[in-house]
Order: sequence, then structure tokens, then C-alpha cells
Amino acid sequence: MAPHRPVIEVLDLTYIHPGKNRATIANVNLNLYPGEIVLIAGATGSGKSTLLNCLAGIAPNHVGGKLYGKILYQGIDISEWSVRQRSRYFCILLQNVETQIFTERVWEELVFGLENWNVPPQQIWQITETALAEFGLQAQRNWFIRQLSAGQKQRLLIACLLAIGQPVMLLDEPLAYLDCQGVELLLQLLKSRAQKGQSVIIIEHRTEVVKKICDRCYYLQHGELIEAPDNNKIEIFPSVSSFTRSSSCNNPPVVLRAFGLSWGGYPPFPDLQLTAGETILLQGNNGCGKTTLLKLLCGLLKSATGKLEILGTDASQKSVVQIAKDVGFVLQNPNHQLFADSVRAEIQQPGVKKAVADLLLEQLNLSDRAQDHPQALSQGQKRRLALGAVLARQPKICLLDEIVVGQDPYSLSLMLDVLSNFIQQQGALILTSHVPLPAGLFNAKVLVLPKVQI
Repeated sequence: MAPHRPVIEVLDLTYIHPGKNRATIANVNLNLYPGEIVLIAGATGSGKSTLLNCLAGIAPNHVGGKLYGKILYQGIDISEWSVRQRSRYFCILLQNVETQIFTERVWEELVFGLENWNVPPQQIWQITETALAEFGLQAQRNWFIRQLSAGQKQRLLIACLLAIGQPVMLLDEPLAYLDCQGVELLLQLLKSRAQKGQSVIIIEHRTEVVKKICDRCYYLQHGELIEAPDNNKIEIFPSVSSFTRSSSCNNPPVVLRAFGLSWGGYPPFPDLQLTAGETILLQGNNGCGKTTLLKLLCGLLKSATGKLEILGTDASQKSVVQIAKDVGFVLQNPNHQLFADSVRAEIQQPGVKKAVADLLLEQLNLSDRAQDHPQALSQGQKRRLALGAVLARQPKICLLDEIVVGQDPYSLSLMLDVLSNFIQQQGALILTSHVPLPAGLFNAKVLVLPKVQI
């Protein structure tokens, strides 16, 4: 039974983003007790990340806007506390892991946080080595962090948070990019920490995975926080239907061939052949090279060995710009490929007809955000926008790197509909995803990359 006194009390919390008239979250009330794990779900852009930012002091202290209501920590009103003051009691994992990296090497990132909290030097090394072993990063301890995959970066940042051990953990989509082993490890660690008295608020779209360790579940809807009456029977979103390939071409042409490609310390990647209207799903553990392979296929990296053919021609001597005319690439981090001043301008690029842009905005549920700046969107909305921007150029081949992260089932179904249309028009698709996708998705061929031995 939870103690009578909550560690956090949120009282009638309302937040309005700068330049907006309507509140993003409104009259939110929530108690969090020591040792509790609370799940908050909700549609993409519903205000989940905003709520965590308000608790951590990021909003409005660093992003502006107006905040009303109170936040109490152990009965003390902390509404006027800075992010630094709150960080002694709260730790937060943001959706965009790259915004929380402060050092160059893996071991330095762990040491950095511990030194900031004046942990005795003799304890720092013990904690660091334990964390590296626990999260499977011992072999990468001396790597530059930029060498890590997104999943490995996620593991590193979670290790840093758990190493410090503040009473309250605020986790925004911590399962994103983690492979199955990483997901199970994290769930076990959170359950263990909760049993020792730490409290956790976790935001996730993968509710079926997380709810088994949660004490209570909520969802945000139209800015209001609503408690699910039964944790074991929570149905926040409709299920996502499957989409199957229906090719009108009996003998589709080969659009991409790759033989013996290699890069860096990876062994040669498996050969692959992709035909028009076909989908290949790349799978494998964190760090096996899925993103690296996609970068080789689109020319962002040049292979040290092997051969790459696109539309029947040797692509090894082509520039990235030349390859991009036929191959579109949606990156893991949408912030790396959104450059326009508005959502519409991102899709309606030079040469893209207004009707095409209008259709994609509607299909991806972004029409009402068309005049907004892309950086004002949620991470899930940014991924849909990046997909729309790539498809607007009508490539023959589309490479998608973990773009379903941050999508609620409804938003995911919109993306799959758009991609289904792309395949129906004989587009070819290669994608990566740690998030379980609907069975029979586009009749995809599955290519599992072997685990890399460092």
C-alpha cells in the first residue's frame, strides 16, 4: 500500500505554449507516491512531453509560455525552482537523446554526471564499471559517443540516470530504439528501483509492454489527464490494421542491388536485392549496423568494398545529391532533416505541386499545423513530416530508419496508409524498426543483421 504522503503532487496544472491561446495541458491533477511506476499514454502531440517538461522545470523556464497551478515535492511548492534545483530530486530522459549528451566518450558521460553530484572518486569508477556492464556497453567504453547507434545512446543515457539515483525518474519514451533485450533489461531495472523506493513517471506508446510493471495508468486527451479505471484492461487506442502488398506488376524490375558492402569495423553486410513494389524489413540488435547499411545504400557513406546498383546503374561514383533523386531517406532523428520555416514549406518544396503537398498534409494529419514551424511539433509529428517531405519528391526507393517511434496507433496507421500507396505505385521500401509492426506488413521480407563482435 502506498504511503499516505505523495512524493509529487500536481495541482490544477495548466500550460500554454508561447504564441498559443489554447492550453496544451489543462487542469492536470496527479499524485505520485514513493515506489510507484505510473504510465502516461496518449495520442501524438497530446501534451505528454509537455507535462514532463513542466515537472522538470524546462517549461516555462527555458521554452517560455504560461504555467498555472502548483507542483509540490514532498509537500513543498517547487513552482519557482529552477531546472538545476529540481535536478537534485528529479531526473529526466528526453525523447531526443542527442540533446542530453555532454561529453565525447562513453565512459566520460557516466563520470560527468557523478562528478557533478560530488560522488567520491573511488565510488565513481565502481558505479561506472557496474553501469557499463549492466547495459552491455563495456566493449564501447572508450568509443566516441557519435560512434554508437541510437539504441546504444539510449542505453547510455538511461545508465547515466540510474547511476545518479534521484528519487523521481521522468522517462519520455525510454523504449524507443531499444532492442528486445534492452527493453526487458530496462523494465526489470525500473521494477527493482521502484521496490527500493524510487518513483517513476513513464511516457510510452507501447502500453502493452510497459503496463505490466505499472501501478497506475493515465492518458492525456485534449489536454486533460484521465486515469484508466483498470490497468489490466486498458485500451487507450484502437488496434492497427495490417497492410499487404498488392502489386499489379507480375515481373517487377530490380531497383536496387547491393553486394558485399562494408564500412568501418562492421563485417560485410548481407547481399540484398530489392524490386519495385517490394519491402525489406531490417532487424537486429542495437549496434548491428542497420543505420549504417541504410547510409551506404543512399550514398551518405561510401562502402570500402562491394558494389551498389540503383535502377540498373553503378551508384558507387554518384554523389549523394544524384542518388537522392531516386532514393529518399527518412532519418531516425527528424530534427536532422527539417529546415523550412513552416510545415507546409517542408513538404511543398520547389517542384512539388500544391495538390501533392495538400494531400500529404491531410494523409499525415498535419493540415492543421501547416503554418506552424516544424520545431513546434512533437517528435512523432516531426517524423510524419519528415516522411511527407521525402515522399513529396516521389522517389523510386524509400529508406526509413525507425520512423514509427513516437507514433500512437492512429498516427501509425496513417503512416502505413501513405506507405501502402507508395508501394501500390511500385515504390520500393527498406525500413528498420524495433517497434513490433503489424503482422504481414506489406508482405515484407525480413533481413536479420548478425550481432557484431567488437
